[in-house]
Amino acid sequence: MHWFDECAGFQGGGIMMLGMFLFWGALVFLGFYLLKKYINGNRGSTHHIDILKERLARGEITVEEYDRLKEKL
Repeated sequence: MHWFDECAGFQGGGIMMLGMFLFWGALVFLGFYLLKKYINGNRGSTHHIDILKERLARGEITVEEYDRLKEKL
C-alpha cells in the first residue's frame, strides 16, 4: 500500500512549494516596487518647481516665464 502515490517526490509537493515561493516572492517584489515608486514620485514633482523658484530668485527667468514653465510641469 502506497500512502503518497499522488504527492510523491517533485511532482506533487515540490511543484506546489515552488509555486508558493514564486507567488510570495512576486508579491513582495511588487510591494517594494510600488512603495519605491510612490516615495520617489511624490518627491520628484516638487523638485522641479523648487528649481524654477531658485531660477526666478536668481533672476535667470522672469515671472511670466516662471508661470509658463510651471503650467507645463
